Amino acid sequence: MSTMQESTIGHVVGTDGIKAMCSIDNATLAGIRARIGGDTDNTSIGAIVRISVSGTDVFCGLVELARDHDDPGRSLAELEYIGEGVHDTGGALVGFSRGVSSFPQPGDPARLATEEELAIIFAPPDLPHIQFGTVYPTRGVRAPVLFDNLLSRHFAIVGSSGSGKSTTVSLLLDRIVGRAGHGHVVIFDPHGEYAHAFGDAAQVWDVSNLAMPYWAMNLDEHCEAFIAAGDDRTVDANIMAKVLLRARQRNIHAEAPGRITADTPVSYQLKDLTDALEEEAGRLEKLADASRYTHLRLTIEQFFHDRRYNFIFNAEHAGASLQKLLGDILRIPNAGKPISIIDLAGVPTEIVNVVVATLTRLILDYAIWAPRAERAPILLVCEEAHRYLPRHMNEATRSVRTQLERVAREGRKYGVCLGLVSQRPSELSDTALSQCGTLISLRLNNQSDQDHLIAALSEGARSLAGSVGALRNRECVISGEGVPIPMRVRIDELEVEKRPASEDPSFSDRWSHDRADSALLDTTVRRWRVDR
Repeated sequence: MSTMQESTIGHVVGTDGIKAMCSIDNATLAGIRARIGGDTDNTSIGAIVRISVSGTDVFCGLVELARDHDDPGRSLAELEYIGEGVHDTGGALVGFSRGVSSFPQPGDPARLATEEELAIIFAPPDLPHIQFGTVYPTRGVRAPVLFDNLLSRHFAIVGSSGSGKSTTVSLLLDRIVGRAGHGHVVIFDPHGEYAHAFGDAAQVWDVSNLAMPYWAMNLDEHCEAFIAAGDDRTVDANIMAKVLLRARQRNIHAEAPGRITADTPVSYQLKDLTDALEEEAGRLEKLADASRYTHLRLTIEQFFHDRRYNFIFNAEHAGASLQKLLGDILRIPNAGKPISIIDLAGVPTEIVNVVVATLTRLILDYAIWAPRAERAPILLVCEEAHRYLPRHMNEATRSVRTQLERVAREGRKYGVCLGLVSQRPSELSDTALSQCGTLISLRLNNQSDQDHLIAALSEGARSLAGSVGALRNRECVISGEGVPIPMRVRIDELEVEKRPASEDPSFSDRWSHDRADSALLDTTVRRWRVDR
């Protein structure tokens, strides 16, 4: 039996249904710390404490330590209940279950949990799982993430800039596709960070090779692309609804033409849309009213003539296949590349929200209409999620927020998991964040972000929540459905070749040599003019 098991550090002085208060002997605690040295970190905030209760053991997380003003030799500790031990007939600890059935009473002794006990507490159940780190405060207990619980309940990864979010995402996805190589993962990558992170396991789509047909947009997305915000937007939206429906109905190859609506993903010719606008304008008696139709037609034609938008607003896409687009994006068939990266770095800012909204809606609609017994589950990872899912609704993000919130609310019923990645959880939609069954938090420096996260954490995580502002790089707190119990984790180091291109430039290195010259300016301006 270890020294830690033998040493009672204090006793319970108060309890309720959530926490226990203990009186801790300072000298005993200091002696344990001195004896065990660096063998464990289970002696301070976040430590796991074992309370003996009527033949069983209740395990708690150490939330707070404060000086006992009535007894300078003792401290008062607040302990949050985590669960209780499962014992064999001889009384030895053989398992752990969340929840507490027998609560401590004043006077019950408290001890620090041993490394062996921690290994039992954090041991994964007999379920599919992945491991991507070591549980703090242990030295060798691996952190299990339950595969199906993580992916069937949505999850969020949050952390301040520089805390290692992108690397954590890469590591997590690497372990996921390593565990199940026939998956279907889609990543919305706004900065082009992940293109080289997954090697041959990923297919990268950007403006150079993505053929996204304009007619796949629904009415809202057409309006967001072609109609400016303003007081008269509703009038223009009604015009768009009428002419878009007429253009779709002119598709002579459409199945069930009588059931076509403005939202049906049936292809149409650009000329049919502009002709419908001219026909409607010609029916008006007042020339001033006709100007609306002319302005809308000219705006649409301008998008189709601007080569920056060729990947979407291209008349040649009228004959594109929706089946091919879905197959490319969703990796159906997988073809040994389970990850599809949508590189949004080259997408013009004016339509990036439209692109994300359209692809998100197509993914969910595919899952809804696919035969239940045959559809393949999909993981949709949204980097910089606060851009597309802001806490407060605004006209610029209305369509994309609507579609992503649809996935958050309805996706898991149809096998679509949403993974949100953000540096500002306080700016994320409450609806979306509340639907995330698992939260993975790296260091958060902003107080409002910390408060928002603490409010969203599951039960039993308060002992860890206070540490999110003090986490080191490659450390995180995980709570929720995806882990046996809330835990602080030292994340495994990811191989260099698998890391995303998200590192900040080194000013001290770059400024040590004068590498910028006129040739750099020539190259930059040429790319600016030609590649734009």
